[in-house]
Amino acid sequence: MRRARLTIILLGLGFTCCVVDAARSESSRIALVIANSEYANFPAVSRCTPAAATARDSLRAKGFEVIERNNLGRGEFDTAIGMLARRIAAAPPAVAAVYYCGYAAEFNNRSFLLPVSAVLTRDNDLLSQGILVKSVIESLRHTPDSVGLVLLDVFQPSNAPSRRMGQLAEHLPASSFAVIAAGNEPNGEGATALALGLRDELSAADAGVDSVTNGLRRRLAKEPVTAQVIAATGDAALAAEKRPAPPSAASIAPPPPVPPPPPSFKAAPQRHVMVDEDQMSDSDRRQVQTVLATMGYYSGRIDGAFGLETRAAIRRYQFEIKAELTGRLTAEQATRLVNSMR
Repeated sequence: MRRARLTIILLGLGFTCCVVDAARSESSRIALVIANSEYANFPAVSRCTPAAATARDSLRAKGFEVIERNNLGRGEFDTAIGMLARRIAAAPPAVAAVYYCGYAAEFNNRSFLLPVSAVLTRDNDLLSQGILVKSVIESLRHTPDSVGLVLLDVFQPSNAPSRRMGQLAEHLPASSFAVIAAGNEPNGEGATALALGLRDELSAADAGVDSVTNGLRRRLAKEPVTAQVIAATGDAALAAEKRPAPPSAASIAPPPPVPPPPPSFKAAPQRHVMVDEDQMSDSDRRQVQTVLATMGYYSGRIDGAFGLETRAAIRRYQFEIKAELTGRLTAEQATRLVNSMR
């Protein structure tokens, strides 16, 4: 089979787990595998189906609970990432993996994954319709005591603003997740080099985040590539390990009865009513940015200045609520936004 030409960006970003200890050996293992192969406005990406299947089977064989999602629109993509973040946050410590195969593009030195519903008629359409890679990492990095891999197996549509993944390293936060982005040329058949490399690296009995990351770097370096590497430190076991059986009921003394707490009657939070954007105070604007950041739409500074990034985040929110993508909030939209987190 002819080799697929790749452009790869490889990042190992500050692992919080420095040794593989007993607690980590009992980590939850959860993976999200996304195959966006059938696009409404771009040619089908036929290689994503076998590539995602290879990644899925390899992760399952290593003891991961795999969540599969195919052909996701903008809202569905956000929902899938949010669900994974909640799952790993609910069961720390966790080892998580995200595998995405589909189209991606770059605008203003920022990398975006494309939902299947994306329509790119102008360069800045990516701001309202793309999935900012940085926001994916931000969603995962706040989960406590968790590490993992984010694997981006991407293709560039011919009419996208750029044919590269951009300076990914300069825009990602320090994180306990290693990120590998491989940009594939359109020609080729079957599973991609990244998916096949993941399969081979996970087959090792002692596979860990660092060992898989470094192994993939070595494998993909054999292809014609340009690479950007930030060294990784620390490791986390990826191999499925048998958890010790719980102690028998006979060996555990029953705990003393605990009286129930007194009933608590809390008043429902008061609904905060917002005004039109032009009439907002600096505090109102900061509150809007804070909520947009909490929801994963915004990753800039909380400074009350509604610049390009804030406008893009507002458009993403408007897209979710099926409103006109103006990038400006009405009083009704702002009220709905700030009360959505209460």
